Amino acid sequence: MAVDSALKAKIEAWIKATGRNEFGDPDGTMYAGGTPLFDERTGKTKDRFEHIAEKHPEVKDWEADR
Repeated sequence: MAVDSALKAKIEAWIKATGRNEFGDPDGTMYAGGTPLFDERTGKTKDRFEHIAEKHPEVKDWEADR
């Protein structure tokens, strides 16, 4: 999933307005390995914005809900 600059800006605003961590999860969330972006099975790292857009689809409609 490609994330354009407009969606990146919306994600950053959503994170700030909702008090979430840099990965879009509640502040204080702990991750095995330190990040939800790294898949230990494949050794690959996912883009942060793609991760958030996939895990939190509500961010796409967030501004409409405000």
